[in-house]
Amino acid sequence: MEISKDLKDELITELTKVFPSSETSTVDKFHKLQGADTETFSFSFNTNNHTIPLILRVYRRNSNRAKIEFSILSALKSRGISVPSPYLWKKNSETLSRSFLIMEQIPGKLLSDYIFHSNSDKLKMEGITMFIREMVHIHNYDWRNELNNSFSFNILDIKSNPYVYVYNLISFPKRMTSLHNINDLKPLIDWLDDNKVKTENLSLLHGDYHMNNVIITPQKKLVVIDWADIKLGDFRHDLAFAIVATSSAGTDVQETFVDLYQTYSDLQVTNIEYFLILSILHNLLRCYSALLNPQITGETEITKKMFLTTYRSYTTYLAKIVKNITGLRLPILEEALS
Repeated sequence: MEISKDLKDELITELTKVFPSSETSTVDKFHKLQGADTETFSFSFNTNNHTIPLILRVYRRNSNRAKIEFSILSALKSRGISVPSPYLWKKNSETLSRSFLIMEQIPGKLLSDYIFHSNSDKLKMEGITMFIREMVHIHNYDWRNELNNSFSFNILDIKSNPYVYVYNLISFPKRMTSLHNINDLKPLIDWLDDNKVKTENLSLLHGDYHMNNVIITPQKKLVVIDWADIKLGDFRHDLAFAIVATSSAGTDVQETFVDLYQTYSDLQVTNIEYFLILSILHNLLRCYSALLNPQITGETEITKKMFLTTYRSYTTYLAKIVKNITGLRLPILEEALS
């Protein structure tokens, strides 16, 4: 996406509604951050002899995620959860014909950089421990009395059907796999169906919890970003997703993450292997959509390239853990990676 003069003028118009200015304002220092589905940029808004560092997130066409993420961040921020302050969102940009969100830019670095670029084992373990403790803090948040009043969650009846959370996550990939004859995924979905695990409690889930979505400030405070996938569900889903995202970089963290989670939550983590597979199911479906039929999940050439280049190690790891845990192969995906 090009940062054109028209886009800059549009941003200035919208920002001066939030930060009233007595002089001419400008925007500059645009820098694209990692991302494909949602294009994210850091930039500066200069007004009244003051520079305000900001983040611009531009979503897919016809997406309502800008509105959703703005509402979520506003609700979380007002209740003391460590998230960036959202400033404005726009449903349809005149310049881009896409929705966008502008929010606070948090000073610091990605937690992944802090941990994996450090030569100190002590600092690495400190960062990992903070990461898991923050996850436990999110999962322990009392959404019943606090957040649900300002954000309508889909509250599943796990007392009547303790398998409903898992069933809901499987249902869409199962339908798409059958509709589009994705033979590679059918045995995997059967495995998930046959081995369904009960959910005993509903927790507030981030939905995309990994170290590239956590910023550590110079004061060593963690700020969690990218809340567009927030939901209520089984805490093991967030934990498993974090394990896969981190382990795919080359270091197996499953035992460490599980031990730390049990220590700080006082919960016993069971059936984590099942949730490792469940947590990657949607991204596996996206891989096959990119390879076979973009219409399945709305993939583009950009996301296809992402899975085979930027996230190649991650995609390779998905095939690896499927084989290790279930004994199943994913021939089409393996062929594409080779």
